[in-house]
Amino acid sequence: MKKIQLYKNSRLIILLFILLSQSIFSQKIDKLYVNMPEILNSILSKQNRLELVENYKAHQSDSVTNRFQNQSHLILLDVLNQHIVVKNTASSTFDMKVLTLADSTLAIGIIRTVCAPVCQSSIEFYDTAWSKIPLQFKMPKAIEWLNQKSFPVEKLDLNWGKNLMNVSFVSLSFSSDNQQIKAVNNTLGFLSNVDRKTIQPYVIEKPIFFKLKNKRWEQQP
Repeated sequence: MKKIQLYKNSRLIILLFILLSQSIFSQKIDKLYVNMPEILNSILSKQNRLELVENYKAHQSDSVTNRFQNQSHLILLDVLNQHIVVKNTASSTFDMKVLTLADSTLAIGIIRTVCAPVCQSSIEFYDTAWSKIPLQFKMPKAIEWLNQKSFPVEKLDLNWGKNLMNVSFVSLSFSSDNQQIKAVNNTLGFLSNVDRKTIQPYVIEKPIFFKLKNKRWEQQP
């Protein structure tokens, strides 16, 4: 009887493993990207997205003609790390990554970046059925890059510096090999030449990173 029970348990474990493997496989980034609702990336049809992915995997081409008769380019397809980046147009980028939450459920993050000409991103999150989910991400402001401790208040008005950095142009991108978001401050590109040269020495050039913990994106020190 023990051998029979052990055999049944072994079969059950194998069956669960197969089902789990099939579930994970069905959520691969390339399949999610191809089958995503078109409203989330309307510049490329499903057929466009399929051609882009399949041609890229076959080492044939990294480009496809989009609905506006311009070229879209596949910049990154990382199936292992569940990450895809597509240059939809010359001035816009679509960045998508599958994330694993603390309860092992999957979420899909989408970053859209438009450069006109200064780059600015927006971000949103979905479950695998493409319903929006509230993963808390607070977009950093440009003033967070202002090094107020080194600001020469005897020469420049700090309030002037704060007001200058009050308009924020921040671009985001997913890290491929971990669950992090990189934020880059592009606000200096919006300023006049004189203002940019004046304040640039007091603006931190390094990006800010955010790491997913539970259902919150926490800024890294």
